[in-house]
Amino acid sequence: MTVLLRFFISIALIVVSAALGWLMRTRGVVKDSAAKPMMTVVTVGAYPLVGLMALWGTPLHWSDAWLPLLGALQATAMSLIALAVGRRWFSDQAERGVLGISCGIGNHGVTMAGFAIYLLFGATGLAVSTIYGMYTYFALVLLSYTIAQRHAPEAPSQSILRLMLGNLVHWRAAGLYACLLGIMLTHAGVPAPPQIQTWHLLDIFIYALIIMSYFAIGLRLHLPHVMEMKRAILCVIGIRHGLGLLIGLALVGLTWLSPWPLEGLSLKVFLLQASVPVGVMSVAVTNMFHIKPGEAAAIFVVSSVAYLLVGLPILLLIFGS
Repeated sequence: MTVLLRFFISIALIVVSAALGWLMRTRGVVKDSAAKPMMTVVTVGAYPLVGLMALWGTPLHWSDAWLPLLGALQATAMSLIALAVGRRWFSDQAERGVLGISCGIGNHGVTMAGFAIYLLFGATGLAVSTIYGMYTYFALVLLSYTIAQRHAPEAPSQSILRLMLGNLVHWRAAGLYACLLGIMLTHAGVPAPPQIQTWHLLDIFIYALIIMSYFAIGLRLHLPHVMEMKRAILCVIGIRHGLGLLIGLALVGLTWLSPWPLEGLSLKVFLLQASVPVGVMSVAVTNMFHIKPGEAAAIFVVSSVAYLLVGLPILLLIFGS
């Protein structure tokens, strides 16, 4: 299956799944609270399997370490900036948490930035983009979960280090260890089962992930939340799509001061990934910890639409010229 066909199938599934979730909630068929267990399955079940199958057998080199490392640094910087802005502008603790989580992990996969990279640089660019996206499994556990626990309703008072260590040994960290397992199996020369390719298992799990996660987003999407969260939405757009690119450029500049500067295709992929919209993982986390999941869904939708209508065409024009 070509990436072009996969993209159009993914977009169709996204629209239909989200619309169906929204419709079934408004008709009273399914309660919006059903989104929490669905997003939990997505985060600790589907994502780990997708990560394991995607990384197992993917050629990795030490020079590739720059991409996920820089991605993690950028996500951390944007989350910290968002939390600082939140402390100044928002009195509600949960709303500050949603802001920090939304500005962390972005939508780097084939349904968004990954597809743009494929259009520009082909399969080679998509492979580099997959390596970049490895950081998300680490950031999910150490960054997003920690922010969620610090800002969840009635959150217990614990140090950040204690929360991080607790998350590392929690079952919610399954995706991180699946990612590490895929890397170790590849490094050890253990071949991936041929059934992953012949049975199209990766595609099946990706589509199952899309259907379940966007159906859950549809369940949580209340259109009035868009107006209620307009300040938070503007903050997320400014940080993710504006400051994100500036932070990315600054990190690239730091690599040029080292013996291993980021350049060539890796540089282009990193810059394209530096200003992507809010990731599905962010909505999943807010559902798992029940931190304004409806508002998080509204932020996700507006951020994605803004990127598709404005950000993506500009980036394609710049990098395609």
